[in-house]
Amino acid sequence: MNFLFVGLFLIVSHSTLAATPVISAHELIINQMSDSEFKIIDVRTPEEYASGHIKGAINIPYDQIEAQTAVLQKLKPYTLVVYCRSGRRARIFEDILLQRGFDLKHLDGDFLAWKAAQLPLISK
Repeated sequence: MNFLFVGLFLIVSHSTLAATPVISAHELIINQMSDSEFKIIDVRTPEEYASGHIKGAINIPYDQIEAQTAVLQKLKPYTLVVYCRSGRRARIFEDILLQRGFDLKHLDGDFLAWKAAQLPLISK
């Protein structure tokens, strides 16, 4: 019985963490044009980022979150809009930052949807 309770607790806890509000590409573009309090975080690899990213995005690969603690602390006053290629890595990143009290939004459809909509990209 205790195992059942612990299992249910973990499922509910994880589903609560995974509930990052979503922002559409259209909303993000409008906010980019204004003086918004958003910072865009691309959690893909540096190679993926260099091949094309959203204007103004900061590259913090999801697996380097601990190494980037100082950078992230400077971004804490802002709402962070997080994306990756398809969503998996962004959700992992978001779960960690939600536990640390960050204000987050998830880019609806991630990079694949942005690219499919032929929205502007920056390449290095």
